[in-house]
Amino acid sequence: MVCGLVAITQASWGLIVPVLPIYARQFNASAFELGLVVSAFSIARLVVNIPAGLIADRVNRRVMILVAAVGVAAILALTATVQSLAMLFVMRALLGLCGGVVITVGQALLAELTEGKNRGQAMATLQAFQLAGGSLGPALGGITASFWGPPGSYLVAGGICLVMTIIAIVRLPHQPAQGTRVRGKASGNPLVLFRDPSYVASCLVGFTVFFVRFGGQQTLVPLIAYTWADVSTRTFGISLSALTVLNLLQVRFVGRMSDKSRKVPIVASLLVTGVGYVVFAYSHDWVIFFVALAIVGLANGFSGSTPAAYCADVVSARLRGSGIGVYRTFGDLGGLIGPIFLGAMVDWRGNSLAAWGVAIIVTLAACAFAAVAKETVGSRASWKAVHDDIVEDTGPEKAGVDELRVEAARKAGDDQSGTAQKLAAR
Repeated sequence: MVCGLVAITQASWGLIVPVLPIYARQFNASAFELGLVVSAFSIARLVVNIPAGLIADRVNRRVMILVAAVGVAAILALTATVQSLAMLFVMRALLGLCGGVVITVGQALLAELTEGKNRGQAMATLQAFQLAGGSLGPALGGITASFWGPPGSYLVAGGICLVMTIIAIVRLPHQPAQGTRVRGKASGNPLVLFRDPSYVASCLVGFTVFFVRFGGQQTLVPLIAYTWADVSTRTFGISLSALTVLNLLQVRFVGRMSDKSRKVPIVASLLVTGVGYVVFAYSHDWVIFFVALAIVGLANGFSGSTPAAYCADVVSARLRGSGIGVYRTFGDLGGLIGPIFLGAMVDWRGNSLAAWGVAIIVTLAACAFAAVAKETVGSRASWKAVHDDIVEDTGPEKAGVDELRVEAARKAGDDQSGTAQKLAAR
């Protein structure tokens, strides 16, 4: 249910792409104005990530995500009534605010509903739903707009979101994972998280992943495809769709691997991504270009879900909302800075230097994470909470062993005392 709510929110982001030419004619908008309308969603999401996380640590996360999902459905429906470009921008910004709440709180709630031993598979499933939602959004917008125009697209999407929310109200569990509880007094200040080098390293990885995704894959790679490799837009689009399918097929394997080790897949995916962009730096023909695209595409399958699972591991349950909100803010900052930075590098020194820049950045991030971050799952797990006042207890294997021993000793003493009393009575 959580993954479904996140997916429909992700789909709503791309809903506008196929109908942009219609809005351009209807409102006589320039390309720059349309670009602002598209980016309004991302800007609003960047603004709301941390506040949403802070609120999620103080209220019921289940209620919060359901209210935000209803908001997404209502805003999608209201978008069908817009009569000006300014109102369209406002609706997109409001959609970004509610959508940011759904995605941030959804990730925190999913971490709460799972345990460390299966959290990697849960985050991999969330990644698959996000990929599917991102891919289906433009398709849904294009198909429905061909029948009923842009208003029809938003009404259909709002209806789907509302139905999904109603199902989630009925089916979404009320309680966290069995055996999970929090002991001790939690600090309400999320800044304590930055005392943990592992959390800081996870935020660095989040920034790097989004930097590469938006700056590299969505900005630099298309430039290389069209200017160097002479790849047509149709071939390039089909290739990206094929990589999305490949990433979906990787989900089960990535989830299982992530639950055995978080650190190894993260470091490996960043290093492989660096190798892919070194190859991109020399992609002057289509064969080398597609080799580089395949390398980076395979690495993407590991770079989305595993860092999110690692971040959920290294934040306490009572600060999970704000911790994930900060993590996602670092990611969205990477998504904003990446295209601008790499675009400037291309204008300055060309595609090759920009590709080398991406390779260097991801390699440095991999080395920093490998040096600083502690393993959180598996036989080599060594991470311990830096803030002692917050202890997440996930069953007898983690923090309840001593309590069980005390309880067993007490029961044994009671049994012996009872036996003595029976003998005395006889």
